[in-house]
Amino acid sequence: MSAGAPEGSVLPKLVRSLIDTIPGSVILPSDTTGFKDAIDGNWAQQNREIIPACIVRPRDVHELGKAVSILKKEHDDGRNHQRAPGSDRINFFAVRSGGANTGLGAATVRDGVVIDLSLFSEVTLSADGSSVTLGTGSKWIDVYKALDEKGLVVMGGRNSPVGVGGLTLQGGISFYSPRHGFVCSNALSYEVVVADGSVVTASATENPDLWRVLKGGGNNFGIVTRFTMRAMPSEPIWVGQIFAPAAFQHAKARVALHDYVANASSGRPNTFDENAAGPIVTFAYIQSVGLQAIALHFVYTKPSPEIKKNKWPAHWKGTNAPPGTRHVQGTTTIRNDLETMDAAYAIFSQTTTKLRHVKGLLLPFIYQAILPDWMNKGHPNILGLAGCSEPLIILAVSVTWKEAKDDELVRSTLREMLEEIESAAKDKGTDHPYRFMNYCMEWQQPYAACSKEELQVMGEASRKYDPDGLFQTGCVGGFKLPNSITGDVRSNKNIFSVGGLKTTLRYG
Repeated sequence: MSAGAPEGSVLPKLVRSLIDTIPGSVILPSDTTGFKDAIDGNWAQQNREIIPACIVRPRDVHELGKAVSILKKEHDDGRNHQRAPGSDRINFFAVRSGGANTGLGAATVRDGVVIDLSLFSEVTLSADGSSVTLGTGSKWIDVYKALDEKGLVVMGGRNSPVGVGGLTLQGGISFYSPRHGFVCSNALSYEVVVADGSVVTASATENPDLWRVLKGGGNNFGIVTRFTMRAMPSEPIWVGQIFAPAAFQHAKARVALHDYVANASSGRPNTFDENAAGPIVTFAYIQSVGLQAIALHFVYTKPSPEIKKNKWPAHWKGTNAPPGTRHVQGTTTIRNDLETMDAAYAIFSQTTTKLRHVKGLLLPFIYQAILPDWMNKGHPNILGLAGCSEPLIILAVSVTWKEAKDDELVRSTLREMLEEIESAAKDKGTDHPYRFMNYCMEWQQPYAACSKEELQVMGEASRKYDPDGLFQTGCVGGFKLPNSITGDVRSNKNIFSVGGLKTTLRYG
């Protein structure tokens, strides 16, 4: 329930302005129950502990536009006038769609304003059934349920509680990616509130420059409220899993993955199958038992006699942390080189030793491939993979633990692990600059892989749709564009706000 200002209270001017302009859509800490429920929209516990001054939950795009206009004025006042001592209009608001991102401060900001898009949750099929419009605050589980009743499906996330907005704007991999590419490359159009508070449509024919950069551009260009995606017939899919102790099987699992990826990307007849998603190989350290386990995950998306008989498809014959847990994830990318895959596993095993006393630790280390046959399917994106002709291995960690006292140890140790893997890969010449943005920790630089042309179109779009840098320096979270492409209106440094603690990140 939204709250007005408590009687007799003194609120910051920004919060008061929001309450006066969009009454009934601003939730204050004084509304104890409503505010806690809104805070719990963050999946990771550590982000639930970063408390904003208020949460704005717009009921429609017009209210959102009014809120953005107020944030823009606050941002411009900070740019154009000397700040009072102790004041800071850099990174004073955050935007949250599904809230699943575990990056510290990814969609919240201490003592600032959180824009909660959870009411943008529509799933609307077009009259001819060829496309579906999704609200940015929808969860994929709700999207799939609504469309399944109509015998349809869309390119979407593989974890049901994840929100539509964050996954689609950052890239996104679907079980249908081998057929159609990244999720972002399958968006037909967007409804966007840009920095001046106006509402625009971005498509191949309307604002096509904005349409292009939203395919991997995150929150750098505005607030996307709706996505229109191509609808596809929904068909039964086959899912297979294998579990085993890691002690005697971990080397075999890596060899099998390496050989599969090499074969599937060889270009030889009948080696790549656009219906085969995966495999995903996970090595998981479980602190409570002190052991590692292996999980192999396979998906096949085309109906076949084998699926109907609950048997393995011919091609394959050769889950998510609960809400309210302490959770972080990070990633890196290597080429499909077995020695590097083995070195990464050895570094992971050393890391489990360093963290073995962390209570409740569950540390999965995940290998999954992206293949040249599909990585550039669909509409052009700005992910930095254009022209890539070799298979890549995404390495990811997705870690949960119990106690706040271990937060810094876990985060710093995982960063050391990823950086050590990157160093080992660089020494072997098997590193790659691409980073799967959906898995990145907040210190990582996914735009480092982008081409000069991709950086240029992003810079031009940023200067056109956000000339004063509201979403570059006012909005916390996400991954900001390199300073070299955004123009002189920006600071020389990008500031990433971590729960009110300002840390400077330089981008090369």
